[in-house]
Amino acid sequence: MRGKRTVALFLLFFTMILASCATRQLVLYNDGNPLSITEYEKIAQSERDNNRYDNAIEAYNAIITHYPDNSKAAVWANYEIGFCYYVQKEYSEAEKYFRIVINEFQEPAAKKLAEDMIAKIFETKKKQK
Repeated sequence: MRGKRTVALFLLFFTMILASCATRQLVLYNDGNPLSITEYEKIAQSERDNNRYDNAIEAYNAIITHYPDNSKAAVWANYEIGFCYYVQKEYSEAEKYFRIVINEFQEPAAKKLAEDMIAKIFETKKKQK
């Protein structure tokens, strides 16, 4: 009986761990309307802080989609998407977004950070060979 109880507790604990790591459903609209940039940024940051990078990417993409004329928000959303892909070791996708920052925007700080990240990707790929 004791062995079954231990196994049941282990399974319960394991299930709770898996559930806490799973992708959760994001709320990216309010009554069918887009959220504000600030609300999307808060969601994205929270998701990134909790290692839910796909959710963070989704929230940053919502900024790009719903606020395309806000270049400051769009440049940083693109940078953050690139960073999320970088952390997940999806270097080709990361580089794609860092190049968008460099080629399509005029934000010096974002461009510098994107250039630094591309250099890191290059070095990482070089070491892997």
